Amino acid sequence: MVGFDAGPDQIAALKAGTVQALVAQQPETIGVDAVQQAVLALDGGTVTPDIQTGFSIITPENVDATTAAYKSQC
Repeated sequence: MVGFDAGPDQIAALKAGTVQALVAQQPETIGVDAVQQAVLALDGGTVTPDIQTGFSIITPENVDATTAAYKSQC
């Protein structure tokens, strides 16, 4: 089974073997892109209608080294 997102509960499920992999979005990139597009729109610039932000695959082999896991606290 492959899960979607990489919050603390999903990472725990991966480490426990409940899921075999996770597809993690790039929340920081999504936020940065959103703010940039909002500023462009407010300033009368041209916005990009479709933006691909990418993703990461997290597996038991790379879970401890990944930077794609979501932070539950700042």
